[in-house]
Amino acid sequence: MLAKPIQNLISAFTRLPGVGPKTAERFVIFLLKSGRGEVTRLEKSLEELLQTIKSCEICHNFSDNSPCEICTSSLRDKTIVCVVAEPQDVMAIEKTKSFSGVYHVLRGLIDPLEDGVPGYIKINELLARTDEKNPIKISEIIFALDPTIEGETTVQYISKKIATDRPHVSLSRLATGIPSGGSVEYADEVTLASAIKTRQKI
Repeated sequence: MLAKPIQNLISAFTRLPGVGPKTAERFVIFLLKSGRGEVTRLEKSLEELLQTIKSCEICHNFSDNSPCEICTSSLRDKTIVCVVAEPQDVMAIEKTKSFSGVYHVLRGLIDPLEDGVPGYIKINELLARTDEKNPIKISEIIFALDPTIEGETTVQYISKKIATDRPHVSLSRLATGIPSGGSVEYADEVTLASAIKTRQKI
């Protein structure tokens, strides 16, 4: 029978994406064997994360500043916005060094089996950025969403709203290359760079 603090920590680790009970057990045993120093380093890193990382007020990516470095960079074309589902998708695209615009992180995708659009998905914030009254005139939205049912539903939902109310904004999506059901996050850099460069109009 494992001690309750060990069980509690294993349970906490299993809440992380992709971490099952066996992996969680290995994490906990590693920390116990490593001693107080490793646990203290982890504790300090988590505390620093909570104290310093913010949600960018413009793109909703995570950063130590708000607005973030990408949104404030003078080297970025702020009229072209790449819409992604999660912060890790921004990391994947940035690694390609093929995109010079800015981003909008939705923080999720629309599930067609659910009623309505969850409030935590940053769609209204995206629409506000494309409003003609916004000082930065958005000329193009690039959808870099996973080619899944949820991704396609989200593209269609946002496209309809923009096409109806904001005809001045051009809409496009990543070209073929990422397989159906695949993930932007895990696409290799060459494929992702090509998909951005040869993006298709909607």
